Amino acid sequence: MHLENIQTEQNTEVFQKELDSLTISESRIIKSHDMRVRHFHDTIELYILLEGTRYFFIDKKIHVIKEGTAVVIPPGQIHKTSTYGDNSKHRRFLFQFSREKSEGMISSVFPAGFDEFSQKYNGPAIFRPKQWEQVLLIISRIKNEFENEEPNIPVIRALSHEALFMYAGELDHIRSINNDTGDSTSLVSDVHNSIQKVIEYLNENYMDEILIDDLAKKFFISRAYLTRNFKQVTGVTIVQYLTVVRVRNACMLLKDTNESISEISEKCGYTNTTYFENVFRRLRGVSPGKYRKVHSKNKDFFID
Repeated sequence: MHLENIQTEQNTEVFQKELDSLTISESRIIKSHDMRVRHFHDTIELYILLEGTRYFFIDKKIHVIKEGTAVVIPPGQIHKTSTYGDNSKHRRFLFQFSREKSEGMISSVFPAGFDEFSQKYNGPAIFRPKQWEQVLLIISRIKNEFENEEPNIPVIRALSHEALFMYAGELDHIRSINNDTGDSTSLVSDVHNSIQKVIEYLNENYMDEILIDDLAKKFFISRAYLTRNFKQVTGVTIVQYLTVVRVRNACMLLKDTNESISEISEKCGYTNTTYFENVFRRLRGVSPGKYRKVHSKNKDFFID
């Protein structure tokens, strides 16, 4: 077992290790680098920025994060990092926790399972100095353990979850002093502020017919400016993002209500139920009906 050290064209020094249901990696970016495509996965991702400053788009919001900040991205959420200002140099440490091995560990510490934890604890959290030193020590211990001829995998797994739980503790602390918002980041770019407003509008009006030309007029920007910068900031097109928002809200209605598939389709902005079912199946891997049978809170309502 060994670490891989790779030098890429973008001067990125990387080590990456995939354990059973846990991926750990470190990257140091020297030249300009943006995540080129949307990032979308079924794990809980813990992103720790060790050096530099980055824009970070997560699902509904754009943040500015700096050294000493950690971000948790729940399963299924689109996210993308991009260069902040003129200095693209940064270094980050990344954990990806799968449900299989982390469910028990999380529930043993928190009164919540994998999904509940990621719903409560997500977004950016800036570590206080003492806690940041502890996080750096955890990372150092993990890297040192990997240098052994036979790394102790249970120790590495325990340390990785300790980093995740320290993040949760810092987010709780931030929320306790910031009126429960936990948001200690702010935007300074006109472009990012404009796209943030569009993102908020899409999440509030996904049930309506939304045309890109009308969207551009509403926010007093050109169609080209809107489409180019939306893709640059989020990693997806407006249509792709709107589809994700609509399907996510359809999932909630399927789980929480007894409304028919056609009613849910219409509530989520689709006038054609067959088209909605095809889109849903493409994103979720199952039909709306099958998704409901597995996830519904009203299981007694359904019969085979």
